[in-house]
Amino acid sequence: MRLEMESYTEKRTQTGVLELNFCVNGRFESHFSLRDHVLLKPGDMAISCYDGLHGSQSESCFPLRYYEGICLEVEPNEAGRWITQNAPAFSLDFAALKQNLLGSKWYMYGPAGPRCEHVFRELYEIATYSDLSFLRLKVLELLMLLGRIPRENSANTYCSAKQVELVRHIRDHLLTDREHYVSLAQLAAEHEMSVSHLQKLFKQFYGVPVYHYIREYRLERPRSNWCEAGNR
Repeated sequence: MRLEMESYTEKRTQTGVLELNFCVNGRFESHFSLRDHVLLKPGDMAISCYDGLHGSQSESCFPLRYYEGICLEVEPNEAGRWITQNAPAFSLDFAALKQNLLGSKWYMYGPAGPRCEHVFRELYEIATYSDLSFLRLKVLELLMLLGRIPRENSANTYCSAKQVELVRHIRDHLLTDREHYVSLAQLAAEHEMSVSHLQKLFKQFYGVPVYHYIREYRLERPRSNWCEAGNR
């Protein structure tokens, strides 16, 4: 899917459904509470399983005003029956899969890794024209990979509301104030922190160093504007 909007609200009501998101292009920023706030960049995945308590509503936005990615929703009981009927040679323990991916948490995010990213991108490219049974087999391949590849505990790093506000302020300042050069040292002093801590927070939130993000943003914005003009 390709989305060209600034934000949207999602409400979850069905418990036990495994939701897998993968970012192909753009940025996807989402927050579920003052504590849980994440941002996906190309190559990242987010996996969740709504438990009826956490994440009942999320607010999402697109910092670059567009997003390309894939979202898969898997209902374990229905998926298990389909596997038994159509792919009996394969066995998938959804409880073990959930434990491997999430542990005691309801949500995780981080790099998909080369093997899973390959399958995610293949699904994204063929989703609009492939046979449904073939797509289900590719999803099964992805789930089996996810169940066997050890996940890194460091993949889940939440940002506090104060940190989010700070990093957004720094980002917006650097992107909008083009007439006056402001160094990281000046911004760090303004917020009473070291440059290294500022850089660490920014990379934790946006996944890349400050000036790498600014350069990438300014390269991608013309592309986004070109796409918008082409769709008019």
